[in-house]
Amino acid sequence: MSEYGKYVVTELRTPDTPLFSPEAVARYANFARRILWMDENVVPGAFQMNCSWYLKPLDRGVEPHTHDADEILGFFGNDATDPYNLHGEVELWLGDEKQTITRSAMVFIPSGMKHCPLLLKRVDRPIFHFSLVIEGEYIMREIKESKIPESGYGKYVVTELKEPEERKKLAPVYNKYARRILWMDEDVVPGAFNMNVSWYLKASTTIDNLPHTHDHDEIIGFFSNDADNPHDLGGEIEIWLEDEKQIITRSCMIFVPAGIVHCPLVLRRVDRPIFHFTVVPAGRYVKNEKLE
Repeated sequence: MSEYGKYVVTELRTPDTPLFSPEAVARYANFARRILWMDENVVPGAFQMNCSWYLKPLDRGVEPHTHDADEILGFFGNDATDPYNLHGEVELWLGDEKQTITRSAMVFIPSGMKHCPLLLKRVDRPIFHFSLVIEGEYIMREIKESKIPESGYGKYVVTELKEPEERKKLAPVYNKYARRILWMDEDVVPGAFNMNVSWYLKASTTIDNLPHTHDHDEIIGFFSNDADNPHDLGGEIEIWLEDEKQIITRSCMIFVPAGIVHCPLVLRRVDRPIFHFTVVPAGRYVKNEKLE
């Protein structure tokens, strides 16, 4: 284990909590396959994130609950040629409003908002799912009184790409090797933190070629699009953490603590589309480029 390799998670490790009791794990396996889990128990200092494939319909999901921290839920179709088609239908309750999701989507859930149940009404082909809560562990709170009693919860569901202007300017270069699907930040949904989701399509040096830092922690994800072989990335990625080169050939999440220099990022081989995301728990994505 190298000094910075400890931040790269490629194997499923889960905390010893009721969420992962043998009974709970067996129930989850009836409709989904969990790929990776990250929290402060897996990587000290990290915030929580879970990535899975939904494989079958589910007619009874987790009970309504809240969290003490903000959350983003993601549901994505696995066809990079038709990326907004979920190839399924998800029913998600926000407050007392039912949201029906049939397109790839990110859902921002402010702290204290009642949400769920989550039902998989239709799964025509595997759906990539993630959830992340900006705290060290995943903790569900029983419903007492929602802190957000408003209606119109559909504004928290993002199904169309709304990029910042500076990212739009980079699109001609970015689109040569990737396709950005969705972007979330406080300008898209007031109060939200930043998350970006894309498909990597071709080998290339990326626009994130210059080493940089952030003032906030970050998680970077690279995932196979093959639900039958979910740990084989189907490619090879080179990414630098400080002065260490990391070679990624398996689906992974990388925790990058605030202030850690990271990148360049090089797509050395892309045999099939690679699902990619970055999460920075700040209202906007801001890079501090490293100065020599």
